[in-house]
Amino acid sequence: MFSTLLRDAVSSLLKSSYAVNKRLFFKSNQNFIKEIVENKVNNKLVVEGKIVVPPWKPYELKSAAENKSACSVCSTDLEIKHTDVLILRQFVRSDGCMLPRRVTGLCKLQQKRIASMVAMAQKAGLMANVAPLNSKKDPKLRPKWKKCNTYFDESTIRPPKEYRKKDPIIKLI
Repeated sequence: MFSTLLRDAVSSLLKSSYAVNKRLFFKSNQNFIKEIVENKVNNKLVVEGKIVVPPWKPYELKSAAENKSACSVCSTDLEIKHTDVLILRQFVRSDGCMLPRRVTGLCKLQQKRIASMVAMAQKAGLMANVAPLNSKKDPKLRPKWKKCNTYFDESTIRPPKEYRKKDPIIKLI
């Protein structure tokens, strides 16, 4: 009895609401991937789906697949800082260790840079430092001043040595 009432209610809702029917039928229309075009040619109805360029296309980042010579961080040309915790968390395992290069797909230079940024974020208290109990990595168990958070000034963060070797006049991050 309950199932028949539910079925009747759903069917009446679908029949009465054109927007719901449209959303159920044209799944790709919600994502703006295809536009449904109806043409009448020689008394025949031709329905076709044309691919539409999404309105956010100019704002998308170039993917690493387009630029195969560069890693994902180099191809986006973003300046990642130690405060960008959401980006840095993508390169860290659940136990707090850095993922290896073969997993991250980063070049040697960026892997080293991201590892130093993760260490800075952990020392600043921005990222959780997951460590076993009674470990020296636990900030509360460190001696003297090392138990306090470290705050980094953006102008004092030095780039890795590889950056300085390539270009002696480099802007500090």
